[in-house]
Amino acid sequence: MPSTVSTSNEWAKSERELALEQQLQEKIINEEFKIWKKSVPLLYDFIHTFALDYPSTVFQWLPTYNQVDDEKVEVKFVYSINSINKIENSLNVASITLPSSIIQPIDLTLPSIGINTSNFKVSSKWKQNSESNTIEISPDGKTILSFNRDGIIHGYNLDNDNVLDYKYHKQVGYTLNWIDDEKFLSGSNDSQIALWQRNKPSTPIQLFKTHHGAVNGISSSDKNIFGSVSDDSTTQLFDLRSSTDTNPIINVENNFIQNAIKFHPNIKNLYATGGKDSVINLYDLRNYKTPFRKLFGHNDSIKQIEWDWNNPSTIVSSGLDSRIIFWNLENLDEDFTYPDTSASNATTSTNNVTETRRRYQQANKIDPCLKYIHGGHVGRINDFAIHPKIKNLFASVGDDKLLEIWKPKTLSVEEEEEHDDDDDEPEQIEEEIAKETAAAQEDIEVDEEEEDKDEVGEEEINDKEENAEDIKLNQYEVKEDDESNENAKSEIANGAGIAKKEDIGKDQGDEIIATDDGDVEVKE
Repeated sequence: MPSTVSTSNEWAKSERELALEQQLQEKIINEEFKIWKKSVPLLYDFIHTFALDYPSTVFQWLPTYNQVDDEKVEVKFVYSINSINKIENSLNVASITLPSSIIQPIDLTLPSIGINTSNFKVSSKWKQNSESNTIEISPDGKTILSFNRDGIIHGYNLDNDNVLDYKYHKQVGYTLNWIDDEKFLSGSNDSQIALWQRNKPSTPIQLFKTHHGAVNGISSSDKNIFGSVSDDSTTQLFDLRSSTDTNPIINVENNFIQNAIKFHPNIKNLYATGGKDSVINLYDLRNYKTPFRKLFGHNDSIKQIEWDWNNPSTIVSSGLDSRIIFWNLENLDEDFTYPDTSASNATTSTNNVTETRRRYQQANKIDPCLKYIHGGHVGRINDFAIHPKIKNLFASVGDDKLLEIWKPKTLSVEEEEEHDDDDDEPEQIEEEIAKETAAAQEDIEVDEEEEDKDEVGEEEINDKEENAEDIKLNQYEVKEDDESNENAKSEIANGAGIAKKEDIGKDQGDEIIATDDGDVEVKE
């Protein structure tokens, strides 16, 4: 009988902690949204918000646009409908018209965040039997791949509306990656990666079965090398030139599960990962065992990472904290000390709410690489995309049923110089967020302490102390930089994504040299 009572108490305690954690997260997100809304005129040239009937789990731009007239530009994109009634589920191609200033900058009035669906038009629709988890559009813009919860990959031909089904995976699919116009990779919950030929849906060309957990992300460095991250806490890199050996050429054990991986489009040895520790890790492929820099700014698991093709020194990420963060890697060399967990380790942290408080108290320690935060969503962000042809055009969809399209504020050289000395808006916004979130947490913690006085006895307190070690698993893993990591830091030059000769991997004795055609090669 005592054992049953103890188990019941444990369940009740866990449920209460989860409820408090969720309550705190909701308060924090709401406070951040209020602050973000006030700062919209400072952050955007324009922002359009569309209210969808149902949440969309995916979003991708089509790589084209049409100049309607001198004042309007039409852009097209793909999104999904995911309703409670699965009969209504579909993948849609839609278009909207935007001001021509997105391709020809002009002076604009203050941006509007009002709901406007008057120019939202759906041109194609494909019914789906299950939810789409991820989509990828081929480089030539002719095929949309949709990887669904039933493990089937649907290939939609935009020229003739034909549909091909790629059937191999038996479990839910999470990630797709085009190698070129004719080949792509898929990874699913079955721990396997498959290489496909676009016109041969019957069976994969090649299989990679070395992961022991769900494959969360895949990214290719070029036509031969690709990397993957998995729930087995490994990052694996493969070489497609070997048709017989499907073992990874590199296998790295991570301290935390990674959800996303992305290679830089120009610097082939540079890639980033992000995962459940809420940290983005930057790696040099030639010194892959340890990240040469970590980026701190998210407050929950990172789900997606993208490099901005127009700004090769910019990386963009989204997480379960409803944030989309833009990072400027030109500031890598600025002094920054990783958030310290030693103080919290020494305290009597007893639950996830205390852990969340510690994370948000560190929010005022701004990473110098943090450029700005898009905080327009009040629910989980499901997907975001960078337009492949129009500079600085972004879009996102979330569980809040919103589709947001925006262009960040762009300043002329003169304006940037004028604001360099006194423009501290990002810091002020972050400090305000930190204050508001700390206040929100304190309100909840007071309620929690009152409940503890009435309900928590000495035995339960001992249980909390024993469980404190499990809670620490959610804290940041912060290590001191060794000499090789310090040497690995490099300034990423402006322009065509070409690093300076002060190479990312100095300790390896290599140099990154820019070739005449704009490519990058490694000189030993």
